[in-house]
Amino acid sequence: MAYSSGVKTFLREAASWGSVIAIGFGCVYFYDDLRSLMTRTISTVTDHSAVAVQDPVSNENGFERSVTLKADGRGHFLTRAYINGRPIVVMVDTGATKVALSYEDADRLGLRPTEKDFTLRANTANGIARGAPVNIGSVRIGDVEVKNLRGSISEPGTMSITLLGMEFIRRLERFEMRGRELTLVE
Repeated sequence: MAYSSGVKTFLREAASWGSVIAIGFGCVYFYDDLRSLMTRTISTVTDHSAVAVQDPVSNENGFERSVTLKADGRGHFLTRAYINGRPIVVMVDTGATKVALSYEDADRLGLRPTEKDFTLRANTANGIARGAPVNIGSVRIGDVEVKNLRGSISEPGTMSITLLGMEFIRRLERFEMRGRELTLVE
């Protein structure tokens, strides 16, 4: 069947506009997912590109679940944790009291506090800091998982990395530091 040039032009235009509408609808419908994906992609390239992130080494000790982290050159225990199921680069810090999410990591997790939510005050090495309280469903490093944690979200630009402090560590069965290794046991 032969179509006239006017019909061909109309069909081509209709297909183009249909595609534009479908892509626009998809972007609106999947906005949060796309935003999260782009934020994670950009942060992987920018935020932690100079940080050597290690994956934890799982240990088999009968019925215990444990992971061992090795300190980096500065003595920090940096690793990839899954917070509420999403991967986030964290520092396991025995000197920190709470689980303190950086504002940017909280945003990647879909947690977006408003200015009035920053009701907490904390003394830090850099002075007084404000935070927004948050409940965290789960934090998993390797095979070790802790559920239902209280934490805080720092103000924008005040922290470059999320800290897993004693609020996380004290919920474990035990932890051991030997030399440059930290073992977490659930």
